[in-house]
Amino acid sequence: MKISVLIIAHNEEKYIAECIESILNQTKHPDEIVLLAHNCADRTLKIARGFPITVAPFDGIKGIINARLEGLNRVSGDIILCIDGDSFAQNNWIEVMTDLLSRNNNVLVGSWVKFKGAILGELYNMYSRHLRVSGKRQTAFWMWGSSLGFWGKDKQFVQETIKNSPLLSKKINLPSSLEDYWLAMFMRRRGNIEVTNKTYITTSTKDVSSLEMISREMTDRKSKRLINNYFERIKD
Repeated sequence: MKISVLIIAHNEEKYIAECIESILNQTKHPDEIVLLAHNCADRTLKIARGFPITVAPFDGIKGIINARLEGLNRVSGDIILCIDGDSFAQNNWIEVMTDLLSRNNNVLVGSWVKFKGAILGELYNMYSRHLRVSGKRQTAFWMWGSSLGFWGKDKQFVQETIKNSPLLSKKINLPSSLEDYWLAMFMRRRGNIEVTNKTYITTSTKDVSSLEMISREMTDRKSKRLINNYFERIKD
């Protein structure tokens, strides 16, 4: 079974080497690693080309959604795992994610996302890992675009969902597209979705202050409630 890892990067010269090395040093090795470098104006491409992976420059329409769509066009695995270029994976990430996907009729899986940087990020790490273990929040809430896995046969559906997320967000007046949450909610209608804390990825908070993190968290929570309400209205 072919395993593909898709890395999405935009001006990640500070982090991209660590990201790629974390994928190359996994306990279970992927068959394909594709880095989609979208509209990079720094040394991301130069650094990435020093590794034994496929590097795909993309200078199309800006934005993470267009980058994800183009990146998915470049991978061909039976299992597709996604990570962002400012993140790095624990060395058992591929092993745990692929094993999880093969269980319980799962169609979408994710992992704990650990934040590195702001003080608030460390507090959030403790909070989020506890809630994942205790199951006090619905699984979709914890799905992040920076750590996703799904079957290759569902790639077209994933692309269509991501592509349509801005229109759906506009329809219910969301401040951002939240394509990963839309994807989780739609995939939940196709089968089971599951998030694990048996592995994790670490993502940088970069230059974001604690106040900015709080503001983003509040905005995301409000947006996710609106998306939940949308699915309640269209429930069969």
